[in-house]
Amino acid sequence: MTALPITATIAGLLALIMLPLTLQVSMRRAMIGMKAGVIHAAVFGDAGNEGLRNADRAFGNFIEYVPMALILLALSEWRGAPENGLWIVGGAFVAGRILHAISMTFIPLKPAPRGIAMMTTYAALLVPAWWLLSA
Repeated sequence: MTALPITATIAGLLALIMLPLTLQVSMRRAMIGMKAGVIHAAVFGDAGNEGLRNADRAFGNFIEYVPMALILLALSEWRGAPENGLWIVGGAFVAGRILHAISMTFIPLKPAPRGIAMMTTYAALLVPAWWLLSA
């Protein structure tokens, strides 16, 4: 069995980022339910609440990009991509995901941080894809 220590570390860090994103959505849903007097008031959808909508999309965007990034990173590591490059790509992806979560949750009307986060995410997908296709 081949160990993938870089991918494992990045996956662990991403799991630590995912937890507060998940908790934020759950807590916002519960708060909306308590205010409405019906705990299940926001079980589905966003109940018209912008804060919940932003938190839900921050979590959703995270879930949409992380699996493919980890697959690409793992395959690149398995196929012998440069170790330093893997750390840079993985670290950039983690940083981009943190910046994206912050920009979606706390400063949703500021497009620059979100744009930087997405460019970092795109690069972290493109580089390992290139490694895999050019090997």
